[in-house]
Amino acid sequence: MEEPQVYVFLVIGAICMLIASLFAGNAEWVLGTTTASFYGTLAIAFVLMLAAGIFLVSAAKIVCK
Repeated sequence: MEEPQVYVFLVIGAICMLIASLFAGNAEWVLGTTTASFYGTLAIAFVLMLAAGIFLVSAAKIVCK
């Protein structure tokens, strides 16, 4: 049986990727949007994508020991 840590990392990675894609997909320059809020949203989405990648690669590394 595999370690439960693999499944935890997969779920956390998937959740981070879901939230990042929601942020990046809804970021839109409309009336009332400030430069800081627009680029801040994109930066948060980027960091969440990086975190998702780290979790997914860590899960793959545990499986391929």
